[in-house]
Amino acid sequence: MRYAGSPSWLMRIHCPLGLLIGLYARDAAGLRPATAVDVPRLEPAVELRADLAPLAVPAASEQWARWWEGELARQEGVEHGFFAPDARFGDGQELDALVRARLDDARRWSGERGHEEAEAHRDGSYPDEENGLVRAVEAEIGRKARPFELEVIELPVAGRFGRRLSEGLVLVSRALRADPEAYRDWLTPVLRDLA
Repeated sequence: MRYAGSPSWLMRIHCPLGLLIGLYARDAAGLRPATAVDVPRLEPAVELRADLAPLAVPAASEQWARWWEGELARQEGVEHGFFAPDARFGDGQELDALVRARLDDARRWSGERGHEEAEAHRDGSYPDEENGLVRAVEAEIGRKARPFELEVIELPVAGRFGRRLSEGLVLVSRALRADPEAYRDWLTPVLRDLA
């Protein structure tokens, strides 16, 4: 939330299409890349595609790990959330070929998640805890929160998952965000730190 004409705080909650497509490719190909920020498998689960097995070579897995780290770092940058489907995916031809082989399926799967989210907003079942959590932290510290910006990337991955990547960037699973008590327990220390 941000109030016009006054310094305030701002939280953006979203799920970049590029991250979903990359995670879809990882799961559909059965890649097991070693990354500093590992996230669980997508939920609902993505079918392992036998036709991707010849493309799921070690080079593709290494390229995916580099792409993932770069894409997460970029979420706070000037290209925040950008994904160009016509651009190469990653830094090598192995990963690019693997993603392109199932890009339509990845887009379809990602679109279904977007429709689910939109439906949850319409029927009122979508969580909207952030305003209340900031207000609770303000009451606890006895003052308005300092101006801050927090990027919350919500991913449809299995289980309750949360990870703070930097001062202004966190990854959370839909399951964590859908559990008000667990989400409050996880996010409140982050908000306290920022406020």
